Amino acid sequence: MNKGLGLMLAAAMCATLALSACSKSNNGGDASNGSSNPPSSASTQPSASASEPASSKDASLEKVTLKFTLLGEQPQDGAAVMAEVNKKLEADINATIELTYIPFGDIKTKYPLVLASPGDWDVIYGSIDYGSNATKGAYREIPMADIEKYMPLTTAASTKSVWGDALVNGKLYMIPQSFKELGVGSIFFREDLRKKYNVPEIKTPADLEAYFKALKDNEKSMLPVDGTADDVRGLFSMFMGDYMFSNNKQDTYWYNPDDASNTVKSFLDPDYVENFKNAGKVMKRFRDAGYIPKNAFAQKTSSGDLGKAGKTGMWANAFENYPQYATDMAGKGWEVGALPQVTSKGTALQRPSTGNGFSISPKSKNYERALMALDLLNEDKSYNMLLAFGIEGKNYVIKDDGKLALGPGIDTAKNPYPMYGAGWWANNRDQWPPLENYTQGYIDMKKALQEHAVSYLPDSFNIDAESFKTELANYTSVIKQYAYPIQLGAVKDVDKAVDDLVARLKAAGLEKIETEINRQLTEYVASKTAQ
Repeated sequence: MNKGLGLMLAAAMCATLALSACSKSNNGGDASNGSSNPPSSASTQPSASASEPASSKDASLEKVTLKFTLLGEQPQDGAAVMAEVNKKLEADINATIELTYIPFGDIKTKYPLVLASPGDWDVIYGSIDYGSNATKGAYREIPMADIEKYMPLTTAASTKSVWGDALVNGKLYMIPQSFKELGVGSIFFREDLRKKYNVPEIKTPADLEAYFKALKDNEKSMLPVDGTADDVRGLFSMFMGDYMFSNNKQDTYWYNPDDASNTVKSFLDPDYVENFKNAGKVMKRFRDAGYIPKNAFAQKTSSGDLGKAGKTGMWANAFENYPQYATDMAGKGWEVGALPQVTSKGTALQRPSTGNGFSISPKSKNYERALMALDLLNEDKSYNMLLAFGIEGKNYVIKDDGKLALGPGIDTAKNPYPMYGAGWWANNRDQWPPLENYTQGYIDMKKALQEHAVSYLPDSFNIDAESFKTELANYTSVIKQYAYPIQLGAVKDVDKAVDDLVARLKAAGLEKIETEINRQLTEYVASKTAQ
């Protein structure tokens, strides 16, 4: 899951409720039959300009109530915030919103029930099994002509890749997020200790070695690198050159975001094998020098928790956790540094735009008005700030330096309208001011990453392993037994160990696995081309 849902909520999914039928509207188009045709010329909807949202200054817009289904639960100040939102919506497009929430713990059971009652809702958070649900007809197709007509702000804010991410068999069934959300992994380290021991700035993975040596020589109460086996393997991935693994699929395939072929790589590729050997040699050198744990499998505490406790000099996590780490470290008089994972060309990954988005019921009678509302909710800054942070002066304030801070008397632990806490995760974060805990280092680094961030299709591709599940099980067993020790630096001869690993993977069925994965990927890439 992507941030919003991903950052704050970890990983739950899906939900229920029975909403009353939407009020009748004469706002154009026969939405009740799920038609995807643009509204006829007889529609009473106003025509929007390219720079302004559609507005209810056209008195022909009949008032409607839009029924939205979000995930989570309404925060304490949610009703007050929505009252302000509804005042604005009624003035702008003569519509109000009625919210229903699906609790995170109920998503798997209740979300399908909501989809099974398409006449009871207008708009739903659509990023739950989006492709599968779209294919099954759970969401209404949304032609680009309608988006251009009713969503001018969204049209202006969204790039071609945004819409490409959301295509399912060449068609759109979601209004996805328009903002760039980084999908960048990062190494974090103690910048205060780097400065204390006069270690040169850490700008590349290779620069970590001098830092590790300084910690080994001077900090007897911590390991330079400590954490679980997976944490240590995360360090290994930083030395894989331009190869990156896909969303927790590092045991199945890797890819190069600068490679336009949209193919995955594995141990059948000589260049990949060479990179694997080189990374393995780095890890062996680190282990022999005492920089990483001798038995990482015995460590059950994550490197992030050990970092906060001052027990490790390095840990890995998503780059977007930088501000929180900076805040935690500053409270102890420490300073944090970050080394994001990018290719040799500086390419960073952004999450697919479908990470956060809204879909429309195929039975909604308020289809066009829903598009108009989403345009404002996601892209009009006044709505955006309300939905993200609450009421200015009460829930938040803008400081003299332009940064956003919590309102007077609000305790962070008891925030009545926490950021990301109300389920509005698709509103445009590029419009948000920096938060109070954002360091200049984070602000500058994030800006640089966003300038070089790309949405890479293989990163959002999911494998259907049914036709090679036996081979994949054998492959996974070999990886755990023979690849993990290489990644942890625990083999005597890296070249020999990797050659043996490749031979075992081929015997396990690697060729069949890679051939089928690339066949599926070719179809997936083709499905992202508009028809």
